[in-house]
Amino acid sequence: MSKLAIDSKFVGVPWKEDIREITWRQTTNYAASLNDMNPLYFDEEQEGGLYASPMFPVTLCWRIILADRAKYAPAGLPYPQEVWDTLMHYTEYIDIKRPLKPDVKVRIKSQISAMIPQRAGTQIVNRFDVEDFEDGKPYYTEYVGSMLRGVECADGGKGSLPEYQKTKYVGNALWESPAFCSQALPYIYDGCGDLVFAIHTSPKFARSVGLKTNVLHGTANLAIGVKEVINRELGGDARRVKTIAGKFTSMVFPNDNLRVQLFDRKVSNDAVELYWQLLNESTGKVAVTYGYVKASV
Repeated sequence: MSKLAIDSKFVGVPWKEDIREITWRQTTNYAASLNDMNPLYFDEEQEGGLYASPMFPVTLCWRIILADRAKYAPAGLPYPQEVWDTLMHYTEYIDIKRPLKPDVKVRIKSQISAMIPQRAGTQIVNRFDVEDFEDGKPYYTEYVGSMLRGVECADGGKGSLPEYQKTKYVGNALWESPAFCSQALPYIYDGCGDLVFAIHTSPKFARSVGLKTNVLHGTANLAIGVKEVINRELGGDARRVKTIAGKFTSMVFPNDNLRVQLFDRKVSNDAVELYWQLLNESTGKVAVTYGYVKASV
């Protein structure tokens, strides 16, 4: 059997734009799916009205990559389904220009920004620039890195990931916070965020690709850590968040015990940088490595 292969000729080629309306039901459902009851996301009577969680952006673009890819991708991009069947979310980076709020219409501009050969296959990075539909002012740029496992990039690849200081956990944590993946959480997160992929909600499908059962979404793992960092380090003021990043290095299964660990904090005149990881205590493996939140002071 020949090895699956792709090339990087589609890096930088624009995809079809998408227009979305963001409703308060979407933003509140997403936060509630993580039991993140921050008043910023739920108090309709507060000054300025409701805000979306800074992790909410992950709900807007995943369907473009996965379920609706053929609708938005440039002609010729759709590789054989066998290539896409190997895809697994690997890295996440969100550069926030201003807080996102519900009851707005946004324009989403998409492209593949990088294809990077890796030992396990090829990392494909989708870039999404999201702006207000009316005035064109940007809200955020998201870089979704996915691993095409066992797929070779025949021409050596092109492009790179956004840079931030990647610091591993060394020594003692500044603080730790327990968390838990209930049996229901993958289903709730899938439904409330419209992040639909069978590996998260079908144990039968998960076992067909070699897993013991369904797994929690990588973005949910990231969001669990981000929630704790915002509440414990930023006084719950999610509007201060400027950058979120992390790498997904092991899986979280239903009924796994987790622990968010903050291990470094760097403060400058205009920003605070927070370094953390998500440990899966049930497996002894780190589920989110290089967890990072940058916020205004």
